[in-house]
Amino acid sequence: MFAIANFYRFVRLEKPQALKSAIDSQAANHGLVGTVLLGHEGINAGLAGPCEEVIADFIASLGTIDPGLAGLEPKWTTGESLPYKWLEVKVKKAIVTFAGEDDPGIDAILTAPRLTPAEFDRLMAERGEEVVVVDTRNDYEYQYGHFDGAVDLGIKKFKDFPAAFQNRFGHEKDRTYVFFCTGGIRCEKAVPWANERGYKNVFQIEGGIIKYLEHHKTTGDDRSRWRGSCFVFDQRWAVDGQLTETSHDAPSI
Repeated sequence: MFAIANFYRFVRLEKPQALKSAIDSQAANHGLVGTVLLGHEGINAGLAGPCEEVIADFIASLGTIDPGLAGLEPKWTTGESLPYKWLEVKVKKAIVTFAGEDDPGIDAILTAPRLTPAEFDRLMAERGEEVVVVDTRNDYEYQYGHFDGAVDLGIKKFKDFPAAFQNRFGHEKDRTYVFFCTGGIRCEKAVPWANERGYKNVFQIEGGIIKYLEHHKTTGDDRSRWRGSCFVFDQRWAVDGQLTETSHDAPSI
């Protein structure tokens, strides 16, 4: 069984190109495979290795490469085989593609409202009928699994989210919305984008689906609102509620 870590951080990196070689070398020295995206807005990575300790040691070392990368908190899953073929460290204009010139700035991203998994469960228990839970992911991801009653906007790419959301909810800006995605990074942009357009009560689930499943796994709380499996962007295709590799086929839910 292999360990897989996904992590990101929105932080100003003045010279991402200069960081590339050091991070590439450090990851290779740890025997890791996967993808690391760097940009002026931060880092986004998915890495696999023989065990959590090896990957955690690499992640801890990133703080010595750049102080802005200290204390990164990965989300852990497992796979029966390595989910990546090789190691790639790339510099990109954005660590997640969204609305281009309309992307929110880092300050707006860092201060956007969010709910812990426990707070989300509590909100839904108390006010579920009033809350609109919106999947920011692509339509095929929704087919693998989603939260009870979640809205599928039917998008093919994340950059299609702004138009699809406004077409569906453009005249309902006073409602309460909770956005979700796999690990949180897409919602980091979607929530402040919505705030900037007058939506007054928009939240994201902190850490996304993976953190939510981890919360229910570690607490033993079986009252999860999640149904099905979670699509992941590597060769495993999906993980189940215990965050382990599952079927490649979309389940019936």
